Amino acid sequence: MHHDPLHGVKLTEILTLLEKKLGWKIMGETLNINCFINHPRLKSSLTFLRKTPWARTKVEILYLKTFHADHPATKKLIRNLIEQKKTNSPQKTVATNAFNWSNLKNK
Repeated sequence: MHHDPLHGVKLTEILTLLEKKLGWKIMGETLNINCFINHPRLKSSLTFLRKTPWARTKVEILYLKTFHADHPATKKLIRNLIEQKKTNSPQKTVATNAFNWSNLKNK
């Protein structure tokens, strides 16, 4: 038995199981992810989740809480996913070559 309940589980399986158990509407309300609210389809949701790490993290956490709440590694996995989300979130940066109106006045 592997210690990670997400190990070997494909995103397609996760979405299919969640949709069967909860339905698109509850998934959309719970996670506040638009692809589950407006015309939800498996293919478009998979495309969005593969390109959007924060949304995929929310879905993985919901999967763990829904199907593996009693698994000994679940709480630690959820903490790790949340921590990764915090460290991977884009920081606001100021571009060094940003447009500056004063440059036009000096020319």
